[in-house]
Amino acid sequence: MESKVVFDILGIPVTENVVWTWGIMAVLIAASFLLSRNLKRVPTGFQHVTELIVDGLEGLVVRVMGSRGRVFVPFIIALALFILLANFASILPGGVSPTASLSTTAALAVLVLLVSHGAEIKQKGLKTYIKGYFSPYFILFPLNVIGEIAKVLSHAFRLFGNIFGGGIILSIIYMFVPVVIPGILNIWFGFFQGIIQAAVFVMLAIVYIQVRLE
Repeated sequence: MESKVVFDILGIPVTENVVWTWGIMAVLIAASFLLSRNLKRVPTGFQHVTELIVDGLEGLVVRVMGSRGRVFVPFIIALALFILLANFASILPGGVSPTASLSTTAALAVLVLLVSHGAEIKQKGLKTYIKGYFSPYFILFPLNVIGEIAKVLSHAFRLFGNIFGGGIILSIIYMFVPVVIPGILNIWFGFFQGIIQAAVFVMLAIVYIQVRLE
């Protein structure tokens, strides 16, 4: 299913997916700015909720990666929040989930790849990093490269398939039953499935980074 072109910028078409991606990014930037103002030593209200989310994700990262994982906490939080809001977008009237586009999920998967491999190079050095592709035997170099490409593809397709598939199912149901039932299902696919798929993607990202640092 192709995303509709909304407008052009210097002849470059801008689709609905891109517009909603920009919108979600703007919301996250604005929220980060507003929630980081006037922080109190004893948290209340939104600050308390924000700290619970941050502490929860930080605890998850540290449990999987150890104390060295703290440096990746901001990246993991940003990744989790973006995917969560992107999945939730379909709940809104006329909303489009950017994660229902393979280009978006592929970009996120490549981003995880770059972070994990960059962290490995920083920790082990470039020579050891390159040597790892020829381990345990020189002849396995092509298979090791294919394995890394396969991780990116599986990471991207897993999120894309679940979000896109949910949208297709809802479209079919809308054709045969009243509005109420699809509306309830939309909450399920958009909200609960959105949370589940965001959690799965983030957990895999943490594991991928951890594996590269071993």
